[in-house]
Amino acid sequence: MTRLDDLVLRARTGDLEAFGRLVQQTQSMAYAVAKGVLRDPALAEDAAQEAYLRAFRRLGDLEDPGSFAGWLRRIVITIALNMRRARRVTFLPLDDMLDVPVLDEHETTWTELQRRHLAGALLTLTAGERVLCDRRYHGRWTTARLAREAGVDESVIRKRLQRIRDKLRKEIEVAEQRGIRPEEIRSDFPAKILELLARPKLTDLPENPVGKILELLRSVYVGFEEVELPEIIDFPDAMKDVGEALYVGQDKLHRVDERRILRYDLTLPLLLTTRYEGRPLRLWSAGKTYRLGELDATHLEAFHQAEIFCLDERSRLDPWQVTAQALHAVDVMLPSRAVKIVPTKYPMCSQAWELEVDDDGHWAEVMAWGVFTDRIVSHLGADPRVHTAIGVGYGLERFAMVRYGIDDIRKIDVARVA
Repeated sequence: MTRLDDLVLRARTGDLEAFGRLVQQTQSMAYAVAKGVLRDPALAEDAAQEAYLRAFRRLGDLEDPGSFAGWLRRIVITIALNMRRARRVTFLPLDDMLDVPVLDEHETTWTELQRRHLAGALLTLTAGERVLCDRRYHGRWTTARLAREAGVDESVIRKRLQRIRDKLRKEIEVAEQRGIRPEEIRSDFPAKILELLARPKLTDLPENPVGKILELLRSVYVGFEEVELPEIIDFPDAMKDVGEALYVGQDKLHRVDERRILRYDLTLPLLLTTRYEGRPLRLWSAGKTYRLGELDATHLEAFHQAEIFCLDERSRLDPWQVTAQALHAVDVMLPSRAVKIVPTKYPMCSQAWELEVDDDGHWAEVMAWGVFTDRIVSHLGADPRVHTAIGVGYGLERFAMVRYGIDDIRKIDVARVA
């Protein structure tokens, strides 16, 4: 296939055969983008045709021939939007939302549908780019606020956002040119997995109830080292190393492929990646976890947890001191709430407890903690005759629902608190 930039250079000289080949190589993308805006096949064809006519007349304005696909994409979106506005009253409901993300400087929010459209491309971003992207397009932060948070000039943030948009646009354009659905950009991940991974990390949004709960929790565990944990687990290897850590049914696992799963909690990846190296461990981590199941007022397929982990000599690590700190954290997040501690069992723990809080006369389970078995301690590289390990897991959405009176967990991602 001839490179697009070569065809653009030839078409600029009036070579109609070269322009025809440009059309052939980009028409699936142009049609897909137009249909995403107009939701009507016939109108989409009209918009694509008009876009090519306009592009041919304006080829001389294109400074970089290599950016033809992105330039054409923006022309298609502009024409389709104009057609959509002209026909809105007659053909489209007033609340109809645009499917295709425009990816320009004026775009400040993305709908959930647009996020699914972007899912594969979002996974190509670095961790820092994802935070910036989520705060801008989900948290709706202004560039001024982003700049204050990062300690840089606003112009720097604008350039960073532009680089992110360029990166996303490039991934989407490649897929669109090949006739690949946007959510299938990453061919090694099923569409459902892409969608879950691409959802925003609410713990990075301090005005979101989940982000606010994590801020309160952090204030209790000052001095604990933050660790990043993998979201994708090699399941057979994990079961070989710490199979007892599996306490949910395998029908609840989101499978990436025959070997890999999305993490169903933070305990499993922590046990797989943490090693004792002769010094006490005081760790914490927070992020999304995933379980397959029915969506309802109290359950999501992608939700947020925080994990606290301690490993030390038995003489210095008392389970009741850890319990006291965990209960203090509960009181910080849910002041003066009645609580109930219920003994429970986890296969990786020799002792374990769950905590329920009073929520307007109903008991809501919000967290659990336990002392890990000697086998787990040995797996971590410590001596169970000398050392002990304790983990505490907090369900951040559950705490947020109780604290802020949220009656449906599905509302949390768009909720805001002062």
